[in-house]
Amino acid sequence: MSACVLWIDSEHAKVFKISATGIVKKQLSHHSVNPIGSRHDQHKINAENNFFHEVALSIGLTEELLILGAGLAKNHFKNHLESHHHQELHKHIVGMEALDSVSDNQILEFSRKFFKKYNTYNSAI
Repeated sequence: MSACVLWIDSEHAKVFKISATGIVKKQLSHHSVNPIGSRHDQHKINAENNFFHEVALSIGLTEELLILGAGLAKNHFKNHLESHHHQELHKHIVGMEALDSVSDNQILEFSRKFFKKYNTYNSAI
């Protein structure tokens, strides 16, 4: 059984892949585009979509996905999964929780409690 915990905000994503053999962490950064002119909004949307696509690819296949984060980025990411050919990953979302910017250990502790509470996964966290 495998699980993945994602902590995401508008600038960064931390992906924790959890399996019986341990935890693998990957960190991604969103590179903002700041063009001048009337096409600014479209560039911003494209940059966000590219970031979310990169995050989805880094998650890969998982049986359970917990999405954490501050602000609206977690909601935007979930919407991206649903509308941009990541429906298979979208089906595996087991929870979305607000969690401010915290340390990796705090993310893992929160995840441990979440999975224990819902009895969906006995992780190696």
